[in-house]
Amino acid sequence: MQENCNCKVRSTKFRKFIVVTIRFIFMKRTFSIFCGILFICLSFWAGCKKNDTPKDITPPVISLNGSSQVYVEKGTSYTDAGATATDNVDGVITDKIVVTNLVDANVEGTYYVKYNVSDEAGNKATEVVRTVIVKIF
Repeated sequence: MQENCNCKVRSTKFRKFIVVTIRFIFMKRTFSIFCGILFICLSFWAGCKKNDTPKDITPPVISLNGSSQVYVEKGTSYTDAGATATDNVDGVITDKIVVTNLVDANVEGTYYVKYNVSDEAGNKATEVVRTVIVKIF
């Protein structure tokens, strides 16, 4: 199947070809040739679909809620602000975000909260990361 086929042009060419073929058949009475030509025509015609929907190739976009870098005082609790995800075809897909959050607010250090999501077509968003720094103030 060809991309972006013009079905109207194919339809006109197809009709002209059939008319010429039928005239030839009646003149020569060659039914086997007609069957072969008909098969070729139907194969040609079948390659054109009017309602081809474009393939979704655009990945979703993840947006952080809040800052991309957060400071947390050691010994306190940490609640992540989260993120949202949108896709040009599927719309809002925030509920499909997979979050990796290994922050331990009782241990000083730098942690990374990672957000990933894919749309229904399997397109993966660019991973978004929030840096969480746990330290004594």
